[in-house]
Amino acid sequence: MNKFIYFIILIFFGLFLVYALSNDDKNKISKDELSLEKKYDDSIMLMAKLENNLEAQKHLHVHSEASKDGDYTTLFPELYAVYNPPKKNLKEKKTAYLTFDDGPSSNTFEILDILNENNIPATFFIVGSAITKEGEEALRRMANEGHTIGIHTYSHICDKIYCSVERFLEDYNTVYQQIYEITGIRANIYRFPWGSNNGYSKGMKDVLLDEMKRRGFACYDWNVDSNDSVGRPTAYSIRRNVEKDLENYDHPIILMHDSGINRLTVETLPEIIDLIKDKGYDFGTLDNREPYIFEW
Repeated sequence: MNKFIYFIILIFFGLFLVYALSNDDKNKISKDELSLEKKYDDSIMLMAKLENNLEAQKHLHVHSEASKDGDYTTLFPELYAVYNPPKKNLKEKKTAYLTFDDGPSSNTFEILDILNENNIPATFFIVGSAITKEGEEALRRMANEGHTIGIHTYSHICDKIYCSVERFLEDYNTVYQQIYEITGIRANIYRFPWGSNNGYSKGMKDVLLDEMKRRGFACYDWNVDSNDSVGRPTAYSIRRNVEKDLENYDHPIILMHDSGINRLTVETLPEIIDLIKDKGYDFGTLDNREPYIFEW
């Protein structure tokens, strides 16, 4: 390919020299000469573009071969974690794990205030596209106040995230880098958008779980759902949903949300905390609990 391009350039250059030497008035450049010179310059630019395209094709070829072979080690080499989740719970006492998805938002600050007032740690699964300047401050507060930060997604657009393993890793790498740049923390836990049995990932679930585990990340679904973001929740329904399932587990993982639309979660959280305390639970963060993945 490169030899052919150089050959074409040499032909243009030769024609230009012949034409220029045959002109009687060497001090006068005709319109034809200017046109020919322009063609020569254009050919140089064309060669540069073609070489750039060849490099791009080589890059894409590496990625497509990785996809075809099911080997994703060459993709996003910075997306790795150092994490050894406990095989058993570290605490014998009943421990509840409050988790919040889809933030940060303005509601996140009030949730952090409530947690701080009660001296309770929680786990936040971050949506990268929701991070504003205000959101950056929320992440720094999470880190400084002893909470655990996990990856949720960058876009939360499931059709996009789950269309391929590559797109999933691309999405996760983006929010992973955001968390690190803002807090200095390399997140090592994650939660699938809509959970591991989400209806979008289809046959990719096991592949995604295996690839993320290979990269050092631990996955956490939930076993108590407040349903604070489904349908038209009320303060009563949110509290009731937590209460009815809580005592089925010694180590419940409670799903809630801190996005901008989850105002009721903020209002109900103090009641939920009191409820959990009354049932005899401690509070913990998911990095101190073994991974939990839906079995159904």
